[in-house]
Amino acid sequence: MRNNKRLAYIAAIDVILAGLIIYLAFYSKHTWEGAEEKRITIKQGETLSEIAADLNSNDIISSRTLFKLVVRLLGQEGDIKANTYQFKSGLSNLDVMRIITGKEGFVLVRYTLPPGSTLRQAANIAKKSLSLSPEKFLKEAENDSLLNVIGLKGKVKNLEGFLYPESYDVSPGISEKELVAVLFSEFQKKVYRNEELMNEISKQETDLLKVVTLASIVEAETNVDEEKRTIAGVYLNRLKKGMKLEADPTVQYALPGGPKPRLLFEDLKIRSPYNTYLNPGLPPGPINNPDVSCIKAALFPETHNYLFFVATGNGGHNFSETYQEHLDAIKEYKKNLRNK
Repeated sequence: MRNNKRLAYIAAIDVILAGLIIYLAFYSKHTWEGAEEKRITIKQGETLSEIAADLNSNDIISSRTLFKLVVRLLGQEGDIKANTYQFKSGLSNLDVMRIITGKEGFVLVRYTLPPGSTLRQAANIAKKSLSLSPEKFLKEAENDSLLNVIGLKGKVKNLEGFLYPESYDVSPGISEKELVAVLFSEFQKKVYRNEELMNEISKQETDLLKVVTLASIVEAETNVDEEKRTIAGVYLNRLKKGMKLEADPTVQYALPGGPKPRLLFEDLKIRSPYNTYLNPGLPPGPINNPDVSCIKAALFPETHNYLFFVATGNGGHNFSETYQEHLDAIKEYKKNLRNK
């Protein structure tokens, strides 16, 4: 009789312990230091063990074993969806499981701003990717308080040039104001708080606006990394000699109807402070949003005597020191076009 009571007692304890373990596995909340949310990407084909390991290594869950127990007890292993997810501190294993199986609204949406995109293009991408209002986005990009952060309030009319081109995973409910803040914050991180770049700007006795403006022209001229410093050098050589930049991308930016596949001679006469065929020096501000490679090219240009360049027709450019060499390069370019 005593043995039966003892066995019953042990069984009851086991049931209580099992219940406690299951309760803790499901509902015990895990917290981490700091209020910053964390994000991970689950790739197609990842196993539950790989996902649990990733969550655990990022301190989103405290135990791989307990997390896998929850998923398997509820039969949700096959419902996990490949995507990028955002997590706040203080979630239980059950909460995390509901997020990665799409049962909670924590799935992130990808917003990609390619290098060289203008504000207007950024606004249109926001509409396409996030169903945001282009008009509201452009209005938020005129935020004086953000311009003031980088010392440009009153010097430029908007954040053209100061929204960093990158791929971002954002909440599907993000607002126009929040998206502009995210893009601007990345510019601060990559450029404005980059000690190497800012120290060099100070050392050269130039300023951020001039550097980003030149970088934006370089960005518009080429996507060949090896040419960026060369092209920056061409424009700086022209500035030193008092020559007009005569940069086609600045005219494209000035056109009221947006860029054209090909500029006409009459386009070069458009009255705009951005038309560097008519106005000396740099335009009043950036013509697009360049990445850090073009900003570095503007700060660390190649030293040479080139004053001209023209497309080769094969993806790169031919550089010339004299106008006659430039005319010969143009003939070569037209010949290549005819042969194609």
